[in-house]
Amino acid sequence: MHKRWLLLSVVSLGLGGFLALVAAIARTPAVYKLVPPGYFYHSIIGHVDLAIVGFFLTFSLLLWQITFKRELFVPFYFSLLGVVFIALVSISGVGRAVSNNYLPTIDHPLFWLGALLFFVGFWLGALLLLREAEGGLFSKNPQEHLSSLAVLLSILMFLAFLASIPKAGSRDELYLFYERLYWAPGHVHQFINGTMLLYAWYYLLERQGIKLQLGRLRYLSFLFLSFCFMYVLIPVLFGNPVSQEARRLTDLGYALGLGMPVFFHLFYLLRNYKFQKGNVYSMAFLISVILYLLGVFIAYAGLLPSLVSYAINPHTEYIGMKSNLSIPAHYHGVITSQTLAFMAVAYDLFVRYGYTKKLSKIALPQVYLYGVGMVLFVLGLFFAGLRNAPRKTYGTAFTDDPMVITSLALMGIGTVLAVLGGIIFVLYALRLTVRKVEVQPQRSF
Repeated sequence: MHKRWLLLSVVSLGLGGFLALVAAIARTPAVYKLVPPGYFYHSIIGHVDLAIVGFFLTFSLLLWQITFKRELFVPFYFSLLGVVFIALVSISGVGRAVSNNYLPTIDHPLFWLGALLFFVGFWLGALLLLREAEGGLFSKNPQEHLSSLAVLLSILMFLAFLASIPKAGSRDELYLFYERLYWAPGHVHQFINGTMLLYAWYYLLERQGIKLQLGRLRYLSFLFLSFCFMYVLIPVLFGNPVSQEARRLTDLGYALGLGMPVFFHLFYLLRNYKFQKGNVYSMAFLISVILYLLGVFIAYAGLLPSLVSYAINPHTEYIGMKSNLSIPAHYHGVITSQTLAFMAVAYDLFVRYGYTKKLSKIALPQVYLYGVGMVLFVLGLFFAGLRNAPRKTYGTAFTDDPMVITSLALMGIGTVLAVLGGIIFVLYALRLTVRKVEVQPQRSF
């Protein structure tokens, strides 16, 4: 069953990567007219929901099962159907695209069904692993501790979703409806992603022969749990979950409850890290960290001025990060950091599960292509955002600023490299996982 989860996560990433290419073409100078304007928004939504939500959560479920030595059967079929329906709606272009945050939505019955099935599978899997998670929360083993923490956070994500339903409001304003519905659980989801990014980093160091144990760092997890419990209460405490007051609280949670623990773990990891040229796990870890720090720098640069201004004068308007391309620059840095780390973990699983005795030589160039491509992509978006280029906007007709045009061209170059790296990974993974396996799997985990 573990192999089926691995295959599902790879397929979800591949479908999302294809739609990412479509979306990037629609924002690249000279070639954007190849993509119809309406289809641009469907491609963005499909990319986020399949390559980020779908891939991250299915792969996280796989890692939890490996850590706790369990197999989840029923949740797999729910998640599989969810991915299929979301992909069908996104690729076909039916329904109304709503570019809300966290789980961008296509307002269509098949999409709703797909999202419902997928998250039923995810939350059911978390519930089935809850007993193991309770027992492993204080483990000194990084993978066991972080898996336990992520499972508990997933339960809080479910509770935050339930608490948000009564506050979603009228469907007359679809954007606000979905924004209110997903705001609190979407924030908890980012904490789950942060936890599993740490899991992947510890895993990659272990593959290099650097096996670490957690000491007092385990207690930082109470920051994760306490702030996410606060997110569960946001729909209860605030009439509008996306009001300025609620946004201040959620942004503070990101800065302190998520950012600070990750920085302490990262300091511990870097202190023990040893650069190994030519080692795919070593290079994936290093580039993943660079992407993460780049994304976090952009976020703190955007958030801190508003947080400081509010601390000095609570009566001032809270802005947060400005709604331009700096926002996708931030989250693409952080998110693709995790994507790259998960790719490298998957390389190890291909060997451990017996799909191959030795990784192909293409693995290391793939890491470079994807990693360097995403660094260029993030920098291109960030530089364009500095000139207030709008996010979620088709084409380049909104500007004649040469700085913006050049930055978007840089984004386009990064896209080509990253997509090429993604294609190589997905095709290599599919070639290994769908062919007849003749080598014996290793049972060392």
